[in-house]
Amino acid sequence: MKSVYISTLLVMALVASANVYAADSTLSVTCTGDNAGADVLVNGKFKGECPVDVLVPEGTLTLKVQKKVDASSARIFEQEIRMGDNVIKTIEVLLGAPQSIAEGTQQEPAQTEAKKGSLLSVTCKIDDMDAEVFVDDKLKGACPLDVQVAEGTLKLRVQKKVDALNDRIFEQEIRVGDGAIKKVEVQLGAAQLNAAGKRHVPEQAEVKKGTFKDCPNCPEMIVIPAGSFDMGSPNNEVGHGVDESPVHRVTLPSFALSTTEITRSQYAAFVGDTKHDAGTCWAVNESGWVEERAGRNSGDFVFRKDLAGDRQFDNRPVSCVNWHDAQAYAQWLSKITGKSYRLPTEAEWEYAARAGTTTARYWGNDVGHNNANCSDCGHKWDESATPWEGASSSPVGSFKPNAFGLYDMLGNVWEWTEDTYHNNYKGAPTNGSAWVQRTSGNDRSVGRIIRGGSWKYSSEFMRAAYRMGNEEIKRYEYKVGIRLARTLP
Repeated sequence: MKSVYISTLLVMALVASANVYAADSTLSVTCTGDNAGADVLVNGKFKGECPVDVLVPEGTLTLKVQKKVDASSARIFEQEIRMGDNVIKTIEVLLGAPQSIAEGTQQEPAQTEAKKGSLLSVTCKIDDMDAEVFVDDKLKGACPLDVQVAEGTLKLRVQKKVDALNDRIFEQEIRVGDGAIKKVEVQLGAAQLNAAGKRHVPEQAEVKKGTFKDCPNCPEMIVIPAGSFDMGSPNNEVGHGVDESPVHRVTLPSFALSTTEITRSQYAAFVGDTKHDAGTCWAVNESGWVEERAGRNSGDFVFRKDLAGDRQFDNRPVSCVNWHDAQAYAQWLSKITGKSYRLPTEAEWEYAARAGTTTARYWGNDVGHNNANCSDCGHKWDESATPWEGASSSPVGSFKPNAFGLYDMLGNVWEWTEDTYHNNYKGAPTNGSAWVQRTSGNDRSVGRIIRGGSWKYSSEFMRAAYRMGNEEIKRYEYKVGIRLARTLP
């Protein structure tokens, strides 16, 4: 469907340009690998960067494609082309070995004379449809978009709002030649502060290292360094699922993540301040049993019934929260702190959970002993059998952290992420951004990803690569909780 759509755009572009150029033939120059981005010249005139489609008159013309290696040499392809009327001729370019060039002989694009007729065709992935398209800081419409531009170098920016403080943005300088059809496929980056968000940032740029808290009731956050990792699992990993393939390289900017899962007491501060309807489901009572209890929203109870012994559960992870509850909590923290709190993307979560490791779990491939809270993890507390194993959640931070200083990334409770569920990683972003797919024809999402496993589930589900889809509105799930991310300047 996408290829048909792009082909339709190309045909429309050629028709739209026919009145500008007395030419009905299209020369399509393609390059691969290191040859991409080479200058394309037709009859000595710059037409754009390879790959490019350009309208040319019929007859014989000289095609030259060159890419500078250094100040004195370039790799060059040169060929005479015969063009007929109303044809589309495709030339696949393979540049030759470096050869010497005279200084200044490389043709540079004309910058001074603005010429009409060049077409910039901007396409977006389905998640990024309707993003605003700017050319040289002027709004041109919404993606996907074809727009006529002057030849030369221009600045393309495509952006889509995430919330009041954040946008996802693509920016690139584009070189456009006379008569060229320049196609750019956009992939928006991770969320970053927009103008409104930057007004919340002090004039002195904030620099965070290690752990920090933005308010007394805020979760403790830790800075996760920028880096790259291979997301997913190999076919030979025990428990591997087809939705964990293909393994793909992801590169992420630095961000912050809460060192533990959000606790009942931290969530209670939000409920008490906002009177948010939190429902009646409770993960555990004072005896460790799952139950439903009226009054979860009561400011008098603040997630405890009035029993003195129930306060010990304040440091358990909050659960029975749906995806919308998690979003509301993040928005509340953003409002009271002026910072950008949010759910982590699925890529951020896995990168943080692995903490530089490539094994199934951040401590190794085997479940081992006393590493996490799950139904068959074999853990102990103070050298005696714990009542938590397969029975209830444990206080946050009860087990050793991973190399990034994060606790309970596996086990205890499942954790919501921003992404919707896809049954494999084909077409997944490689920049750490959220992958949000919506069903055709409406705005109903197809379920969000939860990660990490829980105290009620076996260790089979407790791998860094394991992923599960869960309904956004599902609040009665007493095994699902929250871990928050925070965008850094």
